[in-house]
Amino acid sequence: MAGKVDLVGDAEFAPETPKRDPEKTNARSGGHERIGDQIPQRLLEELAPNGEGEYILDKINNMTEEEALGIIHEAYRFHADDWNFPTDMRERMRRLIEGPKQYGEFYDRDLRIDAVMMRYSSPYPGVRSVAEIMDSSDVPIETVRAYFLGISWAVIGTFMATFFNSRFPSIALSGSVIQILLFPCAKFLEWVLPDWGITLFGVRHSLNPGPWTFKEQMFATITYNISIYTTNSYGMILVQKMDLYYGLDFITFGYQLMLTLFVQLMGMGFAGYLRRFSVYPVKALWPTLLPTIAMNRALTRPESRENIYGWTISRYRFFYICTISMAIYYWLPGYLFTALSTFNWMTWIAPESLTLAILTGSSLGLGLFNPITTFDWNIATSSYAALAQPFFSTCTMWFGALLGGAVILGIYYNNMNHTAYLPINSSSAFANDGSPYRVQSVVTNNRLDEAKYQSYSPPFYSAGYILTVGANFAFYPVYFLYIMVNQWTTVSQAYVHFYKGLRHGRGNYEGAMDVHSRLMARYAEVPDWWFLVILALAIVVACVFLTLYPRLDTPVWLVFLMIALNLVFAVPLSFLSATTGTNLGLGALIQVLTGYLLPGNPNAFLFAQTLGSWALAGYGDNYVQDQKMAHYVKIAPRAVFRSQIGTIVITCFVAVATQNFIMENVKGLCTPDQPSRFTCANDGAPLYASSLMWGLLGSERMFGAMYPLFKWCFLMGTGIAVVFLVGQGLGPKYLPGVRERLRGRLRPRTFVVLDKTLFPFVASLLWLNPILVIQGVQHWAPSNLSYKTPGFILSFIFMYLLPKYRLAWWEKYNYVLSAALTAGVAISALVMFFAVGYNPIKLDWWGNSVSSAGMDGKSVGIWPIPERGYFGPEKGNFP
Repeated sequence: MAGKVDLVGDAEFAPETPKRDPEKTNARSGGHERIGDQIPQRLLEELAPNGEGEYILDKINNMTEEEALGIIHEAYRFHADDWNFPTDMRERMRRLIEGPKQYGEFYDRDLRIDAVMMRYSSPYPGVRSVAEIMDSSDVPIETVRAYFLGISWAVIGTFMATFFNSRFPSIALSGSVIQILLFPCAKFLEWVLPDWGITLFGVRHSLNPGPWTFKEQMFATITYNISIYTTNSYGMILVQKMDLYYGLDFITFGYQLMLTLFVQLMGMGFAGYLRRFSVYPVKALWPTLLPTIAMNRALTRPESRENIYGWTISRYRFFYICTISMAIYYWLPGYLFTALSTFNWMTWIAPESLTLAILTGSSLGLGLFNPITTFDWNIATSSYAALAQPFFSTCTMWFGALLGGAVILGIYYNNMNHTAYLPINSSSAFANDGSPYRVQSVVTNNRLDEAKYQSYSPPFYSAGYILTVGANFAFYPVYFLYIMVNQWTTVSQAYVHFYKGLRHGRGNYEGAMDVHSRLMARYAEVPDWWFLVILALAIVVACVFLTLYPRLDTPVWLVFLMIALNLVFAVPLSFLSATTGTNLGLGALIQVLTGYLLPGNPNAFLFAQTLGSWALAGYGDNYVQDQKMAHYVKIAPRAVFRSQIGTIVITCFVAVATQNFIMENVKGLCTPDQPSRFTCANDGAPLYASSLMWGLLGSERMFGAMYPLFKWCFLMGTGIAVVFLVGQGLGPKYLPGVRERLRGRLRPRTFVVLDKTLFPFVASLLWLNPILVIQGVQHWAPSNLSYKTPGFILSFIFMYLLPKYRLAWWEKYNYVLSAALTAGVAISALVMFFAVGYNPIKLDWWGNSVSSAGMDGKSVGIWPIPERGYFGPEKGNFP
């Protein structure tokens, strides 16, 4: 039954505004000119892209100048440190505050538009294009069919996410993708199910309550999303169980299930802490969620046939056309003509040139100087969410990656740490003869055997992996100091609210100024103690787990150390994810601490990584991300909580069964030449390499004779953070004065040149985010620039040019396009694997062999192995 529709807390639907002729923007109504009559139709479509135009006009027409000015003053102060706040809107608000004389024409109109966007909509165009500013509390959400479809597809999604986790690049059915299958299933159930139900506590629950709703669709999507997170413990299990790595014999089904279950539950419990920082603040917009919401709107909401720059197609038809087209097209780069996927065309000029392969190659090399590196959507978007992540984020990280490439070349061609004997950019560990490192050659009873180690080899790492590890260490002081200082107003307020919530029962939405929090205030919240109970139970299970499996040789106190670390560091990490669209853990910090506290114990290292980096900061982030999605679409928090708990328990069994299926049935799993790309380059290989460095050898050995530069990276990160904080804090105060003094001292022509070159560059540094620079630097091995450049180009087109010049088109179609193309790839890749990949059917021709025929397809260094058969220190004198 359709209930009463509330708009931003109003009791009734906003009064109708007369229809306007879009060509007559200065028309009068009722004998007087209203502010809303000054708004052209195209501008109104940008302000209200989802049919709320009449409501927005009413708010604009009825807002006084005094009220609007108060909102603008408050918003300008509040968003002063907001990285995502639109630059043109910030500048416009500054001019509005100066008054009508300085602002000029349309002062009254623009003042009210910006104030209404702040109070009744959103200043962010991406959020505005998808988020709900109207809500009906009677729309069914937790229906039987929604639970059935959400959990059923979560089982399928868990299988997919776990199955393809070892593939590079991996493939997953994200929440934005699964809708292509979930929605038709829902419409089928809507058609066949009878209207049978029961009434409980005055509410009727039916098998078929009527047409499938947008909220049911979003609820099923959020339920499904659990499946994406069940791979968190897979890396640890893979490295422990595979003969290629440690080959431990006590990794049973019960071991895997218990580990997977408490890792998931502990992350969910920890999310109760993170949600204060990453769900309720309006600055925490989570840009990567928006394609999912946009696609669901396209599927479930009817829309008027409007002409946007000549486009009249509905989002629903647009989505299916793009999905089907990509599903057909992906057979080209995925199977029929794989050179389109790894498009290292520059190396084809001189295939045997090692230098050319190193500089421009996509496999061995760094992918530099190649503007067109792939025609594969999966590879093009593997590094950046190009159609969702803000362009400033993608752009900064891409230039950071360029800087990282220069550093790698410097390390490699100077043979620092013997890197010239190895491939330039690999995430694997190597022995001193250039072969893959075999840990079985240096351990006895899962502990480092010093005699075996001295007769075999230390592990050596590529130049790319050394940069990745060093940048990881520099990243932590940069992100922690920069966010805690730069965003202290938002973070400190969240800490206060968290304390008041525990101590005094303060609600999450009390005092909220944004429309979404005001609308969500009508729903019962999830008490903090519910999350604390789950966290406590998960801690108990983790301690029992360590007791039941003594061969892990992992102390119980490590569980509590990981929780303590996350209480401090997960907050800025989560806020970073919410504002930039990136998702990072505490892996590098945890590996150093574990290496110092428990050297020579790789199992303790793996456990700490799984629990501290992925279960708490990682899964906690994922849960609050789903809570933010529910926040945008007005789904009750307790409904989300209930669906998550049940789905976690079910999908853990599926995840473990799939893990065993993969490890027992995929031939050549985790080998570099696995025909279906199940090379474990994203999970097994780097985790195994890290466990050798920090778990087996220990931090003292790594920071000492082997890689002494690593210990200085923390100090370098601190210095970078301080420089940016001081420069960005003092720059706006002193730079204008410096510029004016130079104007008086320099010749006019010289000043004009500087004014067009140096001054804008320095001004841009005031908004440069050093965290994103470091992220760009650190994301190399096994990735390279050939995985990043396509995403940068796509982001420039879809996240900069189109929002700037075709905003109405972008708001309607951009996120739908992103979801559709990803859906097409996932469906095609799944069909392709079982059709021609599971029992490989090779298609041998030039288009499938040219990419790997030359030096770019080999794993070699620029220096030959010495005649003695190995490089580095003499045997018996290894560090």
